[in-house]
Formats: sequence, C-alpha cells, structure tokens
Amino acid sequence: MTIEFQCEHCEQNIRASDEFGGRMRQCPHCGHSMYIPAPGGAASEALELDEVDSQDEAQRQQLLEQTRQTLHKLWQDRAAPESSKGQAQKLPENAKRRVKAIDPEEAAMAVEEYVLAMARGSLDEAEALAAHLLGNQQVVNPIIAEALEHGFSHPSLKEVPLVVQKGFLRKLLEYLK
Repeated sequence: MTIEFQCEHCEQNIRASDEFGGRMRQCPHCGHSMYIPAPGGAASEALELDEVDSQDEAQRQQLLEQTRQTLHKLWQDRAAPESSKGQAQKLPENAKRRVKAIDPEEAAMAVEEYVLAMARGSLDEAEALAAHLLGNQQVVNPIIAEALEHGFSHPSLKEVPLVVQKGFLRKLLEYLK
C-alpha cells in the first residue's frame, strides 16, 4: 500500500510506501524536509490552534529586525579593522584560540547573517562572522544542521537557491573545524 499526499512546499503529489509513514523525509521534487502522514489515515487527536495577535506578531518581527540590524552593524565593524594602508587586515591565526561563548539565539542569527553575507559577496563580513562563531561548535553545529535540513526563513534568502545556501553552510562547517 502507498500513502499519497502533497509536498507542503512545492505542492507536488507524492507517493510513499507505508513504511515511511510518520517519518521525516525530503521531497523528491524540491528537497524540502517534511512529515509523511501515517498510513491509512491513522490520525492523532486534532489540536485547536490559538489565533495569532497580529499586533504582537508585528511588534515581535520589528524587534527581531532591529536586533538583526544592530548585530549586523556590530559584525560589520568587527569585519574590517583598517590597516594604515586602508585595507582590511586578515584575522590572526591565533584567533581560533580566543573563544567567546555565545548563546544559541546569537549563534543562529550569526549563521543566518553569514549566509546572507556570502550571498551578497561580502566575504570579509562572512569571515568575521565565521571567526565570531569559532570555538562554539556545540552551539553552532545543531543550528547549521537544522539550516541544512530546513533552510532559512529570512526574506532576503528566499532568492538564494537552497543548494547555494547549503554550500555556504558546508563551507562554514569546514571553517569551524
């Protein structure tokens, strides 16, 4: 028997074997990770969702964007210390030894900003962000793994193909080793 459903991302019709019911898998068309429904319509108890307060959501989005902009400015300031000749200096090799612990929310924003910087071609900024994440693999690696599986929700990254985002994330993982 097979389970028939639609991908929640690309809306393509998909057929899966019963053995995959109740598991997470990737769409063969777009690569989006999704939950495959249980076979035979075996449904769990439906939960009623609360309404989203649009004013609270707008305020939350505004605060998130302000935080993102502030962190972006801070990272830009760190990215390009000017030398006497006006060129950005390379980060010293011993930068990997100086570790500053970061919280998961800051790490998630830094990873997202790294991918944005790479997509814009701002390599100095991306390098500074990667250096900021050094030594925090226990916090950063699960964030990168999640992003590799599900992508990002940032509007600026909607235009960057998922395969390109994943390439940037793999490069970041390589740098952090």
